Amino acid sequence: PRDDPFDENPVRLFREVGTTVFKSGWEPDDFVFVFRSGPFINHQHIDQGTFWLSDRGSLFIEERHGSTYYEDPLYQPWYTQPVGHSTLLIDHNHQSQRVGDLLWNVEGFDDYAFTTHFLDGENAAFTSGDIGRLYWGKVKCLKRNILYLKPRTLLMLDTITPGDQDVDVTALYQTHYLESITASNDCSEITVDGNTLFVKHLAPDYREVKEVETPHYLYTLQRQRPLKKEGMLTVTARTNKVPLVLANLLTSTTESKPVIETEKGNGFASGKVNGIPFVFTTFPGNIYDADGIKTDALVFTGSGSKLFVAICTTLIRDNVMIIESEQPVTCEIDGGKLKYYSCTDNEAALGVASKPTSVMINGKDAESYIYDGNRSVVKLTLPSGEGIVEVK
Repeated sequence: PRDDPFDENPVRLFREVGTTVFKSGWEPDDFVFVFRSGPFINHQHIDQGTFWLSDRGSLFIEERHGSTYYEDPLYQPWYTQPVGHSTLLIDHNHQSQRVGDLLWNVEGFDDYAFTTHFLDGENAAFTSGDIGRLYWGKVKCLKRNILYLKPRTLLMLDTITPGDQDVDVTALYQTHYLESITASNDCSEITVDGNTLFVKHLAPDYREVKEVETPHYLYTLQRQRPLKKEGMLTVTARTNKVPLVLANLLTSTTESKPVIETEKGNGFASGKVNGIPFVFTTFPGNIYDADGIKTDALVFTGSGSKLFVAICTTLIRDNVMIIESEQPVTCEIDGGKLKYYSCTDNEAALGVASKPTSVMINGKDAESYIYDGNRSVVKLTLPSGEGIVEVK
């Protein structure tokens, strides 16, 4: 029997198939973002890393449509390929990706895209899709990381580690009609039904932003009169021997432009969107110091005692240790409570003001932990997956 979804959390990862959903609610005009990074499923296009985005009742980002199957000469070279989706191309190759292994049927076939870190917090959520293995060896690593600043803003950080040679990386944003797009090297716009999605291009400094006309497919040619030009927005940047961070912020409005403030720092960039702060690294893996917060986090948001931090091993605030871990964690920190995601069992140290009276992990007393009074930290093992640590 059908059941309404209104008591369900509208933010969710379907990990087995690699689908992330960020929603601000269940109404037709709520923010909706759907992202794919997972194994190949029968009848699926070659589209890992693609996403759909709708807000205020308008569908802004989608994929190309209008094709029949094999009667359409563009079905195989364009329609089913990455170029027909809102994903990433390498070196302008429309067929950049290969097919990953199937999820089911054969044991040991696990060569496919996957989703690693995922965490839903009170004011933010995060997901990270690893799709690099599908790019024919052109890159050592390629991840699409998305920070959701609730209720209707995304910070997309595509991190690309080149192989033996540097590559051009192009992010595609498919929308219906070419006339909907206004490309700008600073902040592009996609306007649908009187609503506008703003795409603020944050990094790197050297990029090429274009409005690109896309072909009409067979069903559209047969059925639509008059024809209107269709198109996509593209953002291209090049690696330079080191990992590239291609950063774009997406938010929509019905009226004036949103207030987006940005500033470059040493190894990071920071900003605010409608008053919500964010900081992201421009040199992944390196430690940077942003307004008294010393960290190697890919990205973080929040203020005061409440922080949301993604893919981090070190976090120090005003020279006080907050968290240190052997493997990267994504976490929401709220006073003595830590909600986290870790890919593996993880040895970590949490900063404390004094010797704790209790340490609980996932609602149970921690079996073993060590209090180090010299460093004012509690050392413990974070179990793999999602969990909650409470220190009192």
